[in-house]
Amino acid sequence: MKLIVFILIALADLCVGGDDLGHRVPTALVVAGAKQPVINLDGAWKFAIKPPHEFWENKVSPVAWDDIRVPGECAMQGFAIRHDTPFVYKKKFHVPADYAGKVIKLKFDGTYNYARVWVNGHFIREHYNGFTPWECEIADFVTPGKDAWLTVEVTDKKIDLSYGSGYAKHQIGGILRSVWLLALPKNHLKYFYVQTDLDQDYKNATMNIQLEPTKSRTLVRFTLLDPAGEKVKLPQDTFELSGGKQVISISVQNPVKWDAEHPNLYTLMTSLLGSSGEIIYSRSEKIGFREIELHGNKLLINGRPVKLRGACRHDIHPLLGRMTTPEYDKKDVLLAKEANINFIRTSHYPPSASFLHYCDEYGLYVEVESAVCFVGTHRTKGYSSKDLQGPKFKDKYLSQVREMVHVHRNHPSVIIWSVGNENNYNENFKLSYDYIKSVDATRPVMFSYPGGVPDSVKCYDILSMHYPSYRGDIGNQRGISIKNFEYDKMPVLFDEWAHVACYNKPTLLIDPNVRNFWGQSLDSMWTNLFESHGGLGGAIWGMIDETFMLPETLAGFNKWWGIMDEHILPAMYEGPCVGYGEWGIVDTWRRKKPEFWSVKKAYSPTKILVRGIDNFQSGADLLIPVYNRFDHTNFTEIEIQWQYRDWSGTIKDFKLAPHRKGNLVIPAENWKIGSSVRIKFFSSDHSLIDEYNLPIGKRHERLPNLKKGKIQVRETGQQVQFIGDHLTFAVNKKTGLLQDVRKNGVVLIQSGPYINLKIPGKHVYYSTITMDDYATHWKLSNFHYEIKEGVANIYTNGKYDSVAADFHVRMDAAGTLSIDYQVTAAPAGKHLQESGIRLILGNEFNRLAWDRQAYWTAYPASHLGLPNGKIDLHSDLPMEYRQFPDHPWALDRKDFYYLGINYKLPMTNMARAMKENIYFYSLDKVNGSKLVILANGDKACRLDKTSEGFILYIDDQWDYTGLLWGNYMKRKKLPKEYRNSVMMKVE
Repeated sequence: MKLIVFILIALADLCVGGDDLGHRVPTALVVAGAKQPVINLDGAWKFAIKPPHEFWENKVSPVAWDDIRVPGECAMQGFAIRHDTPFVYKKKFHVPADYAGKVIKLKFDGTYNYARVWVNGHFIREHYNGFTPWECEIADFVTPGKDAWLTVEVTDKKIDLSYGSGYAKHQIGGILRSVWLLALPKNHLKYFYVQTDLDQDYKNATMNIQLEPTKSRTLVRFTLLDPAGEKVKLPQDTFELSGGKQVISISVQNPVKWDAEHPNLYTLMTSLLGSSGEIIYSRSEKIGFREIELHGNKLLINGRPVKLRGACRHDIHPLLGRMTTPEYDKKDVLLAKEANINFIRTSHYPPSASFLHYCDEYGLYVEVESAVCFVGTHRTKGYSSKDLQGPKFKDKYLSQVREMVHVHRNHPSVIIWSVGNENNYNENFKLSYDYIKSVDATRPVMFSYPGGVPDSVKCYDILSMHYPSYRGDIGNQRGISIKNFEYDKMPVLFDEWAHVACYNKPTLLIDPNVRNFWGQSLDSMWTNLFESHGGLGGAIWGMIDETFMLPETLAGFNKWWGIMDEHILPAMYEGPCVGYGEWGIVDTWRRKKPEFWSVKKAYSPTKILVRGIDNFQSGADLLIPVYNRFDHTNFTEIEIQWQYRDWSGTIKDFKLAPHRKGNLVIPAENWKIGSSVRIKFFSSDHSLIDEYNLPIGKRHERLPNLKKGKIQVRETGQQVQFIGDHLTFAVNKKTGLLQDVRKNGVVLIQSGPYINLKIPGKHVYYSTITMDDYATHWKLSNFHYEIKEGVANIYTNGKYDSVAADFHVRMDAAGTLSIDYQVTAAPAGKHLQESGIRLILGNEFNRLAWDRQAYWTAYPASHLGLPNGKIDLHSDLPMEYRQFPDHPWALDRKDFYYLGINYKLPMTNMARAMKENIYFYSLDKVNGSKLVILANGDKACRLDKTSEGFILYIDDQWDYTGLLWGNYMKRKKLPKEYRNSVMMKVE
């Protein structure tokens, strides 16, 4: 059965677009006699956190009240509001004289979460719900040509269906979205609904326009413009309306279709005509011809199966909190497109109209979710939802979905409705589902958690499941199991998956590379889901960091806002920057984090299926296997560029249909081992889809051999000193370990090697896991040395508190150093985080350089995963609280969420991040001396800095065991005994 697209043109969607300064560009609206029928009231308002008696009266002057910006949170602007305590806004606005005789309305796009409105002292209405538009008719209370006073009382009620403030860890109350003044003629359209029905060949269409004028016997005229602005010839364009709801059917021949890869929008102009044929009311809207079908366990758009490469998005502004602006809405849509995302879940409330406007324009599929969250499930202390589940709350549930569907169903980008997030089922969700289906049967509906819905109840059309393993399995989520991303009864959408690292605070603070490593999870998930029959897609949690930089002077921290969860130690946040955590692929300023590039790569619709070119013949064409993972785009629509040394070219008209594999042919060149060919894919608008840098031939590193030379030995009471060419290193007789390794008199290594063995310990909360150090308190058992064939050999064995270790250190006169180590009595069977050695280094290093085998073959500059690079270890760029950091995220040395306002990390994120699979890792000093770790792509190095100096970790095994949430982890078990070696040079 077909699910046919319905497009509602709702009054609440009249105005979209604009910039971050409050300006809006309204959709074309003509009202006879009104020069400006839509007026934006955003900007500076007056505010009282403790309003005076009879504050709604015009006689109460707000001149002495505080200024506040609308829209925006109160708390983020320095007002320490509390739950269940009302606060008040006032705004004087002018009613144009030409509004006389018109229907005059105020429209609020979102007030969190309970509001009461007065105009000129007259009470108008109240409203619950925080994220949906609502209106007030005020013509009886204002005088056209004169000013009027608007008073809005808002209360952030603690017990609320959305759990919006509990979720944000502070009171988000306020006027969070725009406010408008509207003028409409007495005869206007109070209901306007367009259903576009494609024929069986998905070629021709019928617009079934359902509408209702406020007066009977009205002439209506339709004009349809195609995406190029050309008028479409209609069989009939003018009709007489007799009153009440009516349906007008108009056929359209072969319209270009809308999908996320081809966001073709038509403009539909609708005009009501007066008795003389004059226009008394006219509006134009963007519509799209597209059709949704559920076919077995697949979702089809315009007859083709789609796969949803998604992310979950919250509204968040870096300085104004749980709100957004058209500027940020557009940024987020463009960032999603850049990251090869084609699907957004608007967690956990409906979005702004402008966000969906940009999704329509640029092409994103959207799941719009009702603001009903964590009812009976994951609410923290004090935010009970036990009183939100009975019949007496039916109206609140239904008002949420009624306003959501009414305002957003006109958008072609909206393909799924959700009646709430991670709730225990109650009968109000069934009523919500039934209501949606009664007014919009064209889109499927979802509910989470579906496993709690009785078998006898129909409450969802697509299965919503959260956090599968990277292999696609969910053992049992409230009674439902998933295997290989599939469910036999219907499509399954994992509208939360691949949780970005944010709770594993100890790991995040010492090794930001966990964010780069996370990309392997998403790559595996999407690769495997794409091949599944019933797996519809997934949405990363999340797109934008959930951190709110509240003013540091705001009263009430950890008293009535920012209250620390008592069972979480260490505390997730240390100061006034609060929230759930840094779970985004971009931060709140929309700076790209390491995860952003991994999303772009993992979700790439132009997937090259090899990481290098091993089979080739010089002078012959290269055949490179590639996969078209678009849903509606043939490769003939994109441009492919290649470059090899000084040669380059462009491949056009390469025919490869969606969901098909083929071979990309690169013209013959004189291919050489050790070189590489770079391939880039560009969309029709010249945006980069993906890029690859494919090495030709396999890389083989040859590690140096220790050479014979002359080494002198001196013994003192505390040390044995070994002297080579401008090189001195000593062994401490009490520890048997190296001490003061010097090159040209400069200390490179202070002491070591020490065993590095970190094992996951206590599971504290979510994915916060302590790491137990199994190599503490070294005690020497035996130490001896010998000079053999001009090479110093040092043999040391001893014990730590938990394991025993043996070391064999060899060094030649030129500074080549080999460390063999063996660990015994290890905790066999435990999963490990890190195993290797650590060295305490000198303090004078100023630069880090590396070369390694990276997971992806191409990276942007300043990415933690770069295969090679150099970085200043003392980089310290300006970074102030609540100010835009004008540098890449990789160069941050502050983290206001995890560490508070004043703490500064010892090095940048780039410097501290582990470099996996190294060929070399070099630490340079100002005088030119350096310490270089050498390997065959089988080691990882991580740098830290303490009061002791730099600390270098050189691991042979490493993992990120705190990722959890189904993410990929190596999960290697520790043997009782293991050995390995490290090669380095002191230069």
